[in-house]
Amino acid sequence: MQTTITDADLRATFRAFVIGQAEPWHRAHLGRLYARWDEWNAAFFQGRLAPPYILFSPPESARAYGDCSNISSFGGRAQIRIRPSLLTGTHRHMRQGESFAEGLARFVTDVLPHESVHQWHIEITGQIEESYHGHGPAFAATCTQIGAALGLPPVRSMKRRGSGAAMPSCAQWPICVRSADFYLGAYAYAQAEDAQAQAEDAQAQSQPAAVLAALLDQIITDVDAARLAEARTALVRIAALSTSAGRPGRSAPVAPR
Repeated sequence: MQTTITDADLRATFRAFVIGQAEPWHRAHLGRLYARWDEWNAAFFQGRLAPPYILFSPPESARAYGDCSNISSFGGRAQIRIRPSLLTGTHRHMRQGESFAEGLARFVTDVLPHESVHQWHIEITGQIEESYHGHGPAFAATCTQIGAALGLPPVRSMKRRGSGAAMPSCAQWPICVRSADFYLGAYAYAQAEDAQAQAEDAQAQSQPAAVLAALLDQIITDVDAARLAEARTALVRIAALSTSAGRPGRSAPVAPR
């Protein structure tokens, strides 16, 4: 007689395996994330969420740090993926080395609450906000409510509108509202972006068409992932590269970030 395994049972079994029987590296780091997820579920979601499948795996968007899906890659429910290179330090926005290990762990742990808010709205409220790529007023309100308990400033929806337009976007919460030293020097986004921009601008002098095509692809990816600030930056760089084209011997300016 075939035994039926419920979604809740399978998710609990997966969590128990990760914590108790997974390979040591995964057991240590995913175990830390599950422990933090348990804390957040009890403190901010009234214990109403069932454990998701938390995985170290690249998210769908090439530029995203993580994602939350209603359906997992094998057909289960509630999958959270976090990019493993964030923890190893090999991602271009991070710094690698033992001295940054705790900062890298802090950063990865901060990706989890963002995805947990997505899980809350996917599984409990039903406010998925597709026109905002999941980062609409309901998502921003939940982030702001949780952030208030953590001493973090409020955030707005991903669309810059009204009196709250100057606030940080919830699309990058809580990373965008942490203090500069919170990640202990492990997060190097600005420096990495500037270095890449300079390299791309130098390449543009010899291969302008290829660079412009890559920037257009980046804009499409950014818009699809609700990273509108990054898309605007790429547009500025396209304008700068286009202006500098035909002026031999001059490098296109690096767009402000």
